[in-house]
Amino acid sequence: MILFIPQRRRCEQCHKSFNKSDELTEHMKSVHRQPVFKCRNCGKEFLHEKDRLHHVREENERKTDARRHSRTGLK
Repeated sequence: MILFIPQRRRCEQCHKSFNKSDELTEHMKSVHRQPVFKCRNCGKEFLHEKDRLHHVREENERKTDARRHSRTGLK
């Protein structure tokens, strides 16, 4: 019985598969010269602007939650 199947990333142009999204991003940058979108805070790169925006929203929510918990004394 298979309990977990890792999600593989596939290049839409040459159909090469990658285990990690970072590997696919690097492939698209170097092989296909596709521009990437970079987070200004952490430097993480994304193939699509919508993914970068999702990342930024999640990071902002995480920071807001951490501040909220630190003010109330919760950890």
